[in-house]
Amino acid sequence: MAVSNRQKEAREAELKGLRKAAAFMLSLDSATAAMLLAGFNEREVQMLSEEMTRIGEMTGGEMEKLLKEFNTQSGGDRMAVEPMLQEILERALGKEKAKDLLEKIKKQSRETEPFRSLLPLEAKQVATLIRGEHPQIVALVISHLDPGVAAELLRGMDEGLRYDVIKRIAATEETPNDLVRQVDEMMEVRAYAVSKRGLEPPANLRFKTVAQMLNISDPSITKGVLERLAKESPNLANEIQGLMFVFDDLIKVDKKGMQKILGEVDKNDLGLSLRAAAPEVSTYIMDNMSARARDNLKEEMEMMGAKPLSEIEAAQKRILQLVRQMEEKGDIQVNRGNSEAMM
Repeated sequence: MAVSNRQKEAREAELKGLRKAAAFMLSLDSATAAMLLAGFNEREVQMLSEEMTRIGEMTGGEMEKLLKEFNTQSGGDRMAVEPMLQEILERALGKEKAKDLLEKIKKQSRETEPFRSLLPLEAKQVATLIRGEHPQIVALVISHLDPGVAAELLRGMDEGLRYDVIKRIAATEETPNDLVRQVDEMMEVRAYAVSKRGLEPPANLRFKTVAQMLNISDPSITKGVLERLAKESPNLANEIQGLMFVFDDLIKVDKKGMQKILGEVDKNDLGLSLRAAAPEVSTYIMDNMSARARDNLKEEMEMMGAKPLSEIEAAQKRILQLVRQMEEKGDIQVNRGNSEAMM
């Protein structure tokens, strides 16, 4: 049956609307996106998820136009404060005095709350910004970050640098304001550059966003979406599922479930995977082992020697596949509500 022009136009309009919706969801943080997702039916969630993974690259101009359109239609138009303030001050004081006053305001802001530009960044982004810097600079930056981000940065350092940085943080009583300001300004410039170019390929960001949304969505919605994706787009389903449960999430398995996993897991994979695990994850896993098994595992890890990160990540993936299989069979349960271990 031939498709009428009206049907074709309606379909094209739907696709345009779907692309806009997918792009808008990608502009949100995962928790907010998941809240919105809960208001859609299963088919809509599936369509949105597919479009988010296929959307490709969008220019800054396209995204800005989309968000402006949304703000206009929702009655939520906003104005950027700094450009407006600068224009007001220039008209009142002239360009030079306005510039001096704005610089003074920024300087005072840096003195009261330095390194604000780093707050939106993830640990791996901050790690890129401070790579190759003197340990004193690294210590200064880390001491002003959120404790969770700081801990992740320290975990990713080699042992010598980690010790040096921690020692400097503990030993430094007061840092000169001029040094703090200079480092803050340097990091602000770098943070801006990172925000403009990003550190992950667009596809990875899309898959990660969809995975985060589905991770905290209603289980029935998640199950339905993944089942349909597995049938219609198995590659997309694999990419998303691979990001939905990471190795650090093992602390979300209760003790009974963890003991079942330890009974099934390959011991070589376990020892290898713990080489790059967060301390709390390693502790939680070992606490669910007998003293003898724990001692044997530690001994094997000590004898193992250095291993390529690729081998460690492969071992972690095999364990995660086992965990997902056991969860699907109902052998274990994963508490996906938060990251605390079930005691």
